[in-house]
Amino acid sequence: MLKRFTFKKIAITTLLLLLAVILYNYPEEINTVQENTNNNTIDIYLVDDNNYVAMTKINNDSNNTNETIESIINALIIGNDTKSLPKGFNAIIPENTKLIDFELKDNLLKINFTKDILNISEENENKMIEAIIYSLTSIKEVKNIMIFVEGEHLTRLPHSNKPLDLYLSRNYGINKVVDINSFHDTSMVTIYYLSKNESYYYIPVSYITNDTNDKVEIIINNLKSNKLNNSNLLSHLNYQVELMNYEATEQEISLDFNDILLNSIYEGKLKEEVKYAVFYSIYDTLGIENVIFMVNSNKIDEFRLEN
Repeated sequence: MLKRFTFKKIAITTLLLLLAVILYNYPEEINTVQENTNNNTIDIYLVDDNNYVAMTKINNDSNNTNETIESIINALIIGNDTKSLPKGFNAIIPENTKLIDFELKDNLLKINFTKDILNISEENENKMIEAIIYSLTSIKEVKNIMIFVEGEHLTRLPHSNKPLDLYLSRNYGINKVVDINSFHDTSMVTIYYLSKNESYYYIPVSYITNDTNDKVEIIINNLKSNKLNNSNLLSHLNYQVELMNYEATEQEISLDFNDILLNSIYEGKLKEEVKYAVFYSIYDTLGIENVIFMVNSNKIDEFRLEN
């Protein structure tokens, strides 16, 4: 009887010790899994420390489109949500601005603000429009935007008096660089470069030129250049990469590169810094939602716009 009791006591003690060892060695992994499951994010365009309108992310736990719209607008207003903004990024809509109401119908988002939005400085009024357009059109259901101020359609910027299109879309451009000799035959290409504070993030730059060259080739040539206009703008696409050919439809494009692109492969996939920069540049410029990366006619990776 005493032996059975001793054996049982030893077995229980051993089991408890084993459980304690497991909990001691793996708590971080268990917490990480839980955090990743709940960590939903959305793209938003905020002003970085170098005064660019840049793409970053904020947390968003809702799958409801209307709630996501409210979350984005709330984060864009100065003073509303400073604790949740990534370090090195700032809101742009003037403090005390309120969202009165909004309506999303047939991919057109109408947003109605209080007149406090007009308190924007002349220096930042264009950046504010860019941030609103690009942040809200990151939601797939939103293609075009109309901005209202207490029920009145905003048709011009408040200080420069620059006219605004009836429907605002990514055709408006962002961080615009204008290099034209004539107002005729202009075109716009938006290139996504990398920048870095605590981590990498993307800065889109819209080039408005008289360049009549193929837009896909312009994108790739800009991304592989090691002579960028600003030291804060980076590209991880090797300067020896050559676009050999491409085929495009309205929704999909296949880009066929030389084998130098294979130098950008990591763990069997194209590095995110290269893939994202090419994809977002193609998507913003041409509206194509699926990019297939090929080397010598062999598919190596693919990136599709998330629903």
